[in-house]
Amino acid sequence: ASTRAVAADMEAEKALGNEKFKAADFPAAIEHFSKALDIQPTHVLYSNRSACYCSLRKYDEALSDAEKCIAAKPDWGKGYGRKGAALHGLGRYNDAIAAYESGLGHEPGLAMLTNGMAEAKAEMEASQDDGGMGSLGNVFGQPDVLQKIAANPQTAAFLADPGFVAKIQSLQRNPSAIGQHLQDQRVLQVMGMLMGVNIQTPDAPMPQASAPPPKAKAPEPEPEPLTPEQEAALALRKEADEHKLKGNAAYKAKDFDAAIGHYEAAIKVLPGEPTYYNNLAAVLMEKKDFEGCIAMCKTGIEKGREAKADYKLIARSFMRIGNAYKKQGQLDEAIRSYEDSLMEDRSEEVEKLLKQTRAAKKKAEAEAYLSPEKAEEARQEGNEFFKRGPAEGPEMYAKAIEKYSEAMRRNPKDHVPYSNRAACYQKLMEWQLALKDADRCVEMEPTFVKGWSRKAGIHFYLKEYHKALDAYDRILKLEPANEEAKSMTEQVLQAVNAANQSGEVDQERQARAMADPEIQAILGDPQLRSILGEMQTDPKKAQAAMADPTIAAKLQKLIAAGVLQVR
Repeated sequence: ASTRAVAADMEAEKALGNEKFKAADFPAAIEHFSKALDIQPTHVLYSNRSACYCSLRKYDEALSDAEKCIAAKPDWGKGYGRKGAALHGLGRYNDAIAAYESGLGHEPGLAMLTNGMAEAKAEMEASQDDGGMGSLGNVFGQPDVLQKIAANPQTAAFLADPGFVAKIQSLQRNPSAIGQHLQDQRVLQVMGMLMGVNIQTPDAPMPQASAPPPKAKAPEPEPEPLTPEQEAALALRKEADEHKLKGNAAYKAKDFDAAIGHYEAAIKVLPGEPTYYNNLAAVLMEKKDFEGCIAMCKTGIEKGREAKADYKLIARSFMRIGNAYKKQGQLDEAIRSYEDSLMEDRSEEVEKLLKQTRAAKKKAEAEAYLSPEKAEEARQEGNEFFKRGPAEGPEMYAKAIEKYSEAMRRNPKDHVPYSNRAACYQKLMEWQLALKDADRCVEMEPTFVKGWSRKAGIHFYLKEYHKALDAYDRILKLEPANEEAKSMTEQVLQAVNAANQSGEVDQERQARAMADPEIQAILGDPQLRSILGEMQTDPKKAQAAMADPTIAAKLQKLIAAGVLQVR
């Protein structure tokens, strides 16, 4: 049954191609013949498409299809006729004659072969020996010859004859063949018009009395006539599409039940066409019947594959399945469906949907992981590992760090785990990581005294005394009676004074201070630089400078940072 359905679909596309060919709509005919070839290739289809390409003067494509036709059925004379016509159009007269002769070997006397060979021979002979007329034919080499013929009232009527137009086009390709066409008085008259002279011959009537152009001959070559099977397939397609159009109208009118009935009728007529399943699935989607939508699309995919349907239709079915899963919040299934769609056909629309769905999944997973309660549980587990550190070694601090990090992921708004993790890094002597966590902690919660204390202690260890003093100052502003902050401030000042009085320069400490943007800004102050210069020559200037609170604060900071020494 599936083989018959495939054949019916192929014949339907072929019939549509034949209709378009007869209407001289060659690009549309090529499209239908190509679809038919995708479904089930035959020698007739290649022959028909070759004829279309010849009509469009796409002789390379015509030759390719003609050779495929011959390969599929070497004993069919018409295939050699297609090849000969394509080679003739390419100006390969010897090859064209050889093709016609090969065809006559299989089907002697076939008119299209004998006529084609005669034309090829005549044009080849004319191109080899023009009898001294070749230079006259050059006037037909102008690119706008047809436009000039159409613009001249005495020659415009000639263009109604396709045979005459073919002669002009032949002369455009090969002007030296003019001798072959001089018996046609219309060619002489056009040549005279193009040369700007009035050419008359004894038997040629005056232009105004010229005989009507000969009857146009039918285009050569023509596709095969419709067979009864083709007619039946075409009728089925038309019947199914009529149901589809009615379904579309009902869908737009929000009459979903009626739309379902029409689409089901279309499926009954052509069960191998995925389009109708997709249409029906769209209605089920509108009715929030997502499972029904998915099932319908899957059926359409199965039937479409059996009938070798267009891969773009299969891709659209997968996309709709993805949309239905997404509506239900089943993002993994939606992602797989979009990926399946892209395997069938690369579509910007589906790529965008896939990207959006992956982002939504990532966000959902992050939100699902959030839990203040579980975050606190992880933090407490980290505290237990931290307490075991002194007795059991650095491994406990590493495990504590893992738990504090988990607490941060589960509750990114909580500042406390940052302080806890900073303490672990201190124990592991990872001072920069410890400082980073301490900074993040007080950034998130500027009133958290323990965070400021942690930060001050790290700066003190790194001998960044000016920053340690700033941190302790923040604590005392929050808690003026904080004895630990008062005591530590005294210790920092003692360390500053000891370093200042020693007269030794700690180059590492000084280098870190010089990299501090705050210190750089102070040193960049023109007024302060002037004062520092004066202090070098007159120590009394230092006492005067200290009387100014702003200047005094800057100088104290430079001294605490180790940039300035005062004895």
